Amino acid sequence: MNVQISRDIPVSYFDEISHIIANDEFLMLDRYGHHRNTSRLMHSVNVSYLSWRIARRMHCDESIAARAGLLHDFCPYDFREKTPTGEHQAFYHPKAAVENSERVFNINDKEKSIIHSHMFPLGPLPRNREAWIITVVDKICACLEFFHVSFALARKNRFVVNG
Repeated sequence: MNVQISRDIPVSYFDEISHIIANDEFLMLDRYGHHRNTSRLMHSVNVSYLSWRIARRMHCDESIAARAGLLHDFCPYDFREKTPTGEHQAFYHPKAAVENSERVFNINDKEKSIIHSHMFPLGPLPRNREAWIITVVDKICACLEFFHVSFALARKNRFVVNG
C-alpha cells in the first residue's frame, strides 16, 4: 500500500507517525468501516491528528498523543463479528488494540495505558492528560464522522491510501 500526505500537514506530525502509517498491517484498517462512511483508518488518523494538535497547545506530550491516537483502534478485523472472548466490542477492542500495538510497534507503558482507557467511561479511568485528550477527541471524532462533518485529514484529501 502507498500512503500520500499533503504538504500542508506539518512535518513534525508526520515524523511522529510515519513508521506506523508505513506498516501494511496497520493500513489494513482502511478495509473496515467505522462510523458511517469513515474507515477505521481514517477515524484513527482524525483522532491522532486532532489529539496531536491539542496536546501541542496544552504543552502535553504530542508525540505520545499522535502515536496512541493513531493506534487506539488498531484492530484489523470487523467489529460486527463476535469477539474471541464473547465480550462486547466496546470492552474487547481496547485490549486487542494494545496487544496489536505491542506486537507490531513495541509501544511504551504510557501508550498502552492511553489505548486501554480510550473507551472511558466503559473502560478504565484515563490516568494522564494525553489519555484524557484522546478519550475526548475519540468521542468528538465519532460524532462528527457519524453526522458526515468534514474535518481534519480524512475529509480534505490530505491523507490518501492507495492499495
